[in-house]
Amino acid sequence: MAQATASSRRGDRRRAFLLDAAIAVFMEAGYAGASMDRIVQRAGGSKATLYRYFPSKADLFAAIIETLVAQMTAPIDRRAVSATGDLAATLTAFARTYLDVLLEPRSLALYRMVMGEGGRFPDLGQVFFDRGPGRVVQQLAAYLRDCGWERAGVPTELPAREFLSLVRADLHLRALLGVGVADAAARSRAVDRAVAQFLAQSPSGGAGGAGTCAKCDH
Repeated sequence: MAQATASSRRGDRRRAFLLDAAIAVFMEAGYAGASMDRIVQRAGGSKATLYRYFPSKADLFAAIIETLVAQMTAPIDRRAVSATGDLAATLTAFARTYLDVLLEPRSLALYRMVMGEGGRFPDLGQVFFDRGPGRVVQQLAAYLRDCGWERAGVPTELPAREFLSLVRADLHLRALLGVGVADAAARSRAVDRAVAQFLAQSPSGGAGGAGTCAKCDH
């Protein structure tokens, strides 16, 4: 049992090492310019080992997306929208973390890579959405639901998407196009505006009107 566990750990470490090497190659060369040979050269070892973990270049690319998205959203997961009574403060903290992660150079590179290869590998776009943006929406929607944000017949995923759209404004698009990444002050202003606009349209009688999360435990 101990030997099997040790072997499994070595395998996990080797897989992670191969992924790190592949991430570097894909970021440098893009999908078209990356090759399994080049990744093996970066990582060391044999091509047979690489293919044992990742049967094809497409499988490797999918694994890279899953790994990078998990790393990209980890700060948001750690922030874990908390059940405090101060709705505005929680939304502000959530939005700041979200925007900071979204505008990181590696996150921007990941978005560009997925958009560039989405036509050839549509499944990768679905993996990216489900593990990244989709997961953020679900996390925020659950918090809004706990705060009594429901409107008649409208799931909280809708206001969650609206809020994240307000936070992004045009900052994400401008960064993706390489026409400027917002500094800390600009991000802070964007977050403050988004929170104010979002709370201004809170459901009648809902928690947002008072800036508190009425259904949260204290």
